[in-house]
Amino acid sequence: MTTPTTTAHILRHALAQAAATDADTIPNDAHLQHDLGIDSLALHELVVTLETRLNMVIPDEEVGRLHTIGDLNDLLARHGHPTGEGTTA
Repeated sequence: MTTPTTTAHILRHALAQAAATDADTIPNDAHLQHDLGIDSLALHELVVTLETRLNMVIPDEEVGRLHTIGDLNDLLARHGHPTGEGTTA
């Protein structure tokens, strides 16, 4: 299993790449589309990046439920890749 710090780092940098911004400027409570400008194509690229970097598969039906960074944190935690920043207990 990936450690939380590594997963958080991978997620943060994948988000920065998808949003074309600096990783340090992304707030933890950001909305993917409204705050970061991540459209459906960029979201698909983000998911592929995460799947590749974390060696996992994110089901298509779950991708449609990703609206915030919190949603991403929760999804990764459910699939065994906790970031240490999600809301799932």
